[in-house]
Amino acid sequence: MKSVVKFWFPVSSSLILVSAFILLAGCESVEHRIQKNPQLWKSLSQNEKLAVENRTIDIGHSTDVVFFILGNPDQMRTETEGEQRREVWIYTRIFTRYEGTDLAGYRSRIYYDSLNRVYRVFYIPKYVNLYSEHSEVEAEIEFEDGRVAAITEVKR
Repeated sequence: MKSVVKFWFPVSSSLILVSAFILLAGCESVEHRIQKNPQLWKSLSQNEKLAVENRTIDIGHSTDVVFFILGNPDQMRTETEGEQRREVWIYTRIFTRYEGTDLAGYRSRIYYDSLNRVYRVFYIPKYVNLYSEHSEVEAEIEFEDGRVAAITEVKR
């Protein structure tokens, strides 16, 4: 049985903002990788080119197909069992999570009390929003002899 994985990411307003930031930061698209590597693109078979255009990764595809679809991996790991060598490409996603608010201090306000003819001070609490940055594995692609042997897509 053939296993096909199509990478799809749900669209939300925060994803649109992150996507815009990534585009401004110089992230490469499939089309950009094809333009930068025309010789590599020409070396692919017709079936592999179709897979890249449809953005599907299948067991047996070459590292070049995965590169065109997902780009360079965030991490690479090599595993050796006996004479068999596996290369694992790991793709991660970095996101910011809202953690709530925290008291950052107080602002002082001074006003004149006309009844008692004195200046008075009162304090207003100042709160700040807290965010934390997280990274999690999005997908792992395992290669044997330069071909996809296993695909692990993390479901959320």
